[in-house]
Amino acid sequence: MTSPPDDDISTQGTPPISRLMRAMQRRWRQSTGLPADDDLAASAQPPVDNRCHPRIPIKATLVRVTDGCLCATAEIDNISPVGICLRNLPEPLYRDAESLTVFSSDNPGLPVLHIKPRWERTDWRGKIIGATIVNVSESWQLFFIHAAGRIGA
Repeated sequence: MTSPPDDDISTQGTPPISRLMRAMQRRWRQSTGLPADDDLAASAQPPVDNRCHPRIPIKATLVRVTDGCLCATAEIDNISPVGICLRNLPEPLYRDAESLTVFSSDNPGLPVLHIKPRWERTDWRGKIIGATIVNVSESWQLFFIHAAGRIGA
């Protein structure tokens, strides 16, 4: 018995769990009357980015984040000259804290940062937050320039 071509179940090279998740999402969208993924891609408008500064994606950089009570490990998603986006934070961190402290014992080039969260989003891996850096220092500017230089290389 073969599956219909629109199920992507026969796609070679894709992990089975990824194929299963795509098939489940597609079935759920169909059952709720939402457009299929292909329809979403065709009708999607380019996102409007009202940001004043460029974002530099950062790969595999873990930091410690504390709100004064809890301390957790997070991953830097991207940075800008005056901002940072952190992902994979635990849900209890930053409930009502006005500021967070970010530091790294593994990366001496990354200065201690005091950040003010501006937005948050939660997905199955944890919380993602975007924040403004309160104490933009010369060492942060050097870290940003170094990270930006690695992107172009």
